[in-house]
Amino acid sequence: MKPLIFKIVYLLALPVIMACSGHNGSLPSDQVDQEDITQDPTAQSVITFSKLTHDFGTILEGEKVVCYFDYENTGKSDLMIHSVEATCGCTTPDWSSEPVKFGDSKSLKIIFDATGRSGAQRKVVTVMSNASNELVKLTIKANIET
Repeated sequence: MKPLIFKIVYLLALPVIMACSGHNGSLPSDQVDQEDITQDPTAQSVITFSKLTHDFGTILEGEKVVCYFDYENTGKSDLMIHSVEATCGCTTPDWSSEPVKFGDSKSLKIIFDATGRSGAQRKVVTVMSNASNELVKLTIKANIET
């Protein structure tokens, strides 16, 4: 009989205890704001490149040439580039792993090695980041003379 009485008292007391605790089921305002930001797509970072293609023009076989792709974080949160991959070993990307704040700009360096190559060349460099446009493809072109 005692266990039944304890269960009844517990079930009756539980709503009273919850009501007196002052917890109404909502989150504190600072947590609500953070949750809204992470779920709001307009609060994401956005990577905006000044150009998507670079043409080296005519270069000589064996030359190493460099170009830069300038980019800006036009979003509302920090931009992080996770990886940059080239379609060929002749193309080497170099980028900063530091976060880019809203409104700040940086450059992505691309080195193209024309050793052992000839004719028209087109290489793609894929940039992966935490931006809303998380995957951006950059293209470099060159005409290699031997």
